[in-house]
Amino acid sequence: MNKADAENLIKEYGKSLYSFCLYCTRSKEAADELYQETFLVALEKDEVAMEQNAKSYLITIATNLWRNRMRKMAWRKRIAEVTYPGEEELGQIADGGGSVEDEVIRRQEEERVRACVLTLPEKHRIVILMYYMEEMSIEEIAHALAIPTGTVKSRLNKARSTLKEKLRYGE
Repeated sequence: MNKADAENLIKEYGKSLYSFCLYCTRSKEAADELYQETFLVALEKDEVAMEQNAKSYLITIATNLWRNRMRKMAWRKRIAEVTYPGEEELGQIADGGGSVEDEVIRRQEEERVRACVLTLPEKHRIVILMYYMEEMSIEEIAHALAIPTGTVKSRLNKARSTLKEKLRYGE
């Protein structure tokens, strides 16, 4: 991959990938690191084909890097407790068009949904983020996580029902 290809990938998919990294890590610093590491791995592998689904490929790399990091943290957690910094503001400023009250209500609802998504177990949270935020198909998610499509469907269903319950009862 040459410099122009890398710049095109960053320009086209960078914002989406960074947003995904923020949701996974829940920390700006960790998201920055994961984002950079994802592009470094993509550059090293030199396999990103611009005509194929490059976004899915980058999300797969980020997911695998995050899963590896979480495995290491789980191992280290047995030795010493790891604490996370406070939640970061993950929202995006919406384009105008509605009233101030509507905007405030919409942001509060989005924040409530985000907070509920962040409470999901990681295996469910990753699938929800890939499906809804990154708009990946079930087959793409299955390929990225190296799991059967039935497992992806099952995790999506479980995550949806958990979110529905949490949002219904105001948790």
